Amino acid sequence: MSDEHQNNGSQMSASTLTKMLLGKVFHPRIFSDRVLLWILLAVGFLLPLFFISGRLIAPEFAKMIFLEMLVLLATFFWAAGRLRDGHVDIPKSFLLLVSVFLVLQFVAAAFASPAPIVSFIGSGYDLGTVNSFTVLFLLMFLGSVVLTNRDRILMLYAAFLASGILVMLYHLLRQFFGTGFLDFGVFTSAVATPVGKWNDLAALLGGVVLLVLTTRYFFPQNKVFRIPALVIFLVGLFFLLSVNFKALWIILVVFSGMLVVLSVYEGEWEHKRRLRAAREAGEHHVHAPLHRRIRGHLPPIATIFLVIALLYAPFMGDGLAGVPWGKDSATISGTVSKTFGAAPYSEVILTPQFTFDIVRNTLVESPLFGTGPNRFSSAYLKYKMSVVNQTPFWDSAFEFGLGRVPTYFGTTGIIGTILWILFVIFLFVKGRKVFALLAKDRIAAYLGFSLFLLTLYFWSIAFFYLPGVTVFSLAFLFTGALIAFLTGEGVVGRYRASFGRGSRLSLVLTPVVIVVLVGTVSSGVLLYRQVSSAMAFSEAQIAAGVNDIDLAETELTRANSFAERDVYLRAMSGLSLAKLQRLSLDTTLSPEEAAARAQVLIEDARVNSEKAIKLDPTNFENYVQYGNVFDTLASFGVQNTVPFARDNYEQALRLNPKSPRVLFFLAHVEFVGGDRVKAKEYLNRALLERPNFLEALSFLVQLEAQDGNSAVAITAVQNGIKAEPTSFILHFALGYLYFLENNPSAVTEFESAIALNPSYANAKYFLGLSYARLDRIADAVAQFEGVQTLNPDNEEVPIIIQNLKSGKDPFFGLPPLSTSSSDVLPGGG
Repeated sequence: MSDEHQNNGSQMSASTLTKMLLGKVFHPRIFSDRVLLWILLAVGFLLPLFFISGRLIAPEFAKMIFLEMLVLLATFFWAAGRLRDGHVDIPKSFLLLVSVFLVLQFVAAAFASPAPIVSFIGSGYDLGTVNSFTVLFLLMFLGSVVLTNRDRILMLYAAFLASGILVMLYHLLRQFFGTGFLDFGVFTSAVATPVGKWNDLAALLGGVVLLVLTTRYFFPQNKVFRIPALVIFLVGLFFLLSVNFKALWIILVVFSGMLVVLSVYEGEWEHKRRLRAAREAGEHHVHAPLHRRIRGHLPPIATIFLVIALLYAPFMGDGLAGVPWGKDSATISGTVSKTFGAAPYSEVILTPQFTFDIVRNTLVESPLFGTGPNRFSSAYLKYKMSVVNQTPFWDSAFEFGLGRVPTYFGTTGIIGTILWILFVIFLFVKGRKVFALLAKDRIAAYLGFSLFLLTLYFWSIAFFYLPGVTVFSLAFLFTGALIAFLTGEGVVGRYRASFGRGSRLSLVLTPVVIVVLVGTVSSGVLLYRQVSSAMAFSEAQIAAGVNDIDLAETELTRANSFAERDVYLRAMSGLSLAKLQRLSLDTTLSPEEAAARAQVLIEDARVNSEKAIKLDPTNFENYVQYGNVFDTLASFGVQNTVPFARDNYEQALRLNPKSPRVLFFLAHVEFVGGDRVKAKEYLNRALLERPNFLEALSFLVQLEAQDGNSAVAITAVQNGIKAEPTSFILHFALGYLYFLENNPSAVTEFESAIALNPSYANAKYFLGLSYARLDRIADAVAQFEGVQTLNPDNEEVPIIIQNLKSGKDPFFGLPPLSTSSSDVLPGGG
């Protein structure tokens, strides 16, 4: 017995000593919940405002860096505090549990991904990676264990409102002083905002307006808040109307409607209570008709906002606000936008049907894990519809579908989809628990309902839009706050796991907490490398933009040393090819020196392309770059390189089957290999996908004209004009082909080109010659005088004008006009 007591005593002493040591290292005043609270408040307040001035770091990347820094710091503080205290308190929330499983599914899908580095980290700030989703989950988790009382929720609201007010004030000042005011070298356009995209501004302010309306409803007698609430509402409404984010209006209809429905429900409940009390007391109580009672229950400002949202919501077409009226066919939305001086803004996102088709095809092919996190673009390119190639976004790879959450269906597989559905279900289940708080007291009812409303609001945006870091993070933060509040009110239970004083759980939990501590430090180091890498890459892009190839290569090498990425390796390979082209023009080197340097450059280009393919074997751009290496060598006359170029281009085409650009590269390599027929086949396929693809069109016109098939060349250009009637270059090209055929229709096409671009000297030049052929001398002189105005240093044009006025041939005394089909369009083979 004495030995047992001695063992317990020694165990207690060891535990006490450990706790004392941890208390010294992780001081309670520093590693405390209050510090964690201030970090979370910093996220709510600073994230919408944060940016880094300059052009090295994109605003969204800067926000992601800032968010990761705060979340990692908070996670470290939380883990250190738990290690010191010897216990962990976690809410008993199925919503939180499903979120844990979502993180695990992200990790599993990333391991199964063909390109794990893309799925785990990506470019460093992609919102589809394991890294970013884990950070967002940690934000939600920390919110669920820290924001556990009413005062803390109110502080979060204050931070959120203060941030929204500052954003509104900033944009009001820019509205008054112009877009150059306080642009910081970043916000240089009328639709630039610290929040993120222009629609993100509307999404943030929509949340601010909903919070203000909810607060105003629950505390109508609060005179201190009455005027500020009205001002915030009006300014927020001003920006909502100015931005006119159509999808957001539908969401605002639903959530402002929820507030109105609550007011009617509570009003009816209060009416029935008074009626029952009157009956019990034997008193007379006037029972007004239902429609009169409802009118009295409606909160005025919230009802007005609901009506405005209903007018703007595009349930049918552009909504009632977009319906023309009056003799000028004006619309409400157009009139309001003109009055407010709203800047035009639009975003291109995939349609619901296109997103559904991509996700469905992905889940059929890879049901368990989908494409892998952060790899939606690979599925998009694989299942892209040809109609997209008729748009300006024909060569773009969309990283997300209709919304962020629907995109995750395709990138994490069926299991991930089921977990997201469960997440939504458990989120709505929280509504039942909030409903129970309505009868508790007014503050509990207010906080419960407003938190539930804001949480659903921000998640709705994530489902039906692609919010940036700010708005997406708020969805996680408010979800954590909702769980924490329900826990603090006793509606949701709390699980405490103790791992001190010889507890058996200490064998498991202590190492886990230590791993979390080490993991946060390691993640901090990784974050530093990501930032350094991104900044070096930005420096490289700037250097390449001013043709400083040596500096660009140095910065790319530095960027790749911090974090190896296929985009860096492709760029390094491309620089080597650029230096090879420059070397071919250098006449100062001996043949031996030139050959030695060329060999080094070729090897660098090849090795970097191979490394890029190893990092991501599913990115068609990597195979295009590798094909370019051999294509370039084939163009220099190096033997046996065409098959290697062809193989890589064909692999790129398998990954991006409808890419006009890849088809053009295949045409080029077949031409270099001597197969003109095959080259034409690929060019025709490229033009079938995109008839106005200038490079392919130019190349095909040259080949057909050289082969005497001018009619085929003309038909190809005509098809391009049908696809893009406003292209002055294509109208000029068709006019030029007609001019070579001595066809009078050349005049019409040249006139169209000039109408579209009045400063297009080439079109004026050949229109003048075409007029001269038709003996329209005065018109011809007018065109050449226009050419002279645009090109005053041209010594040939005054002579042509003098010849025309003298009734002579335009080129009398001048060398004859040199015409070639290769002059039709820029680019080509």
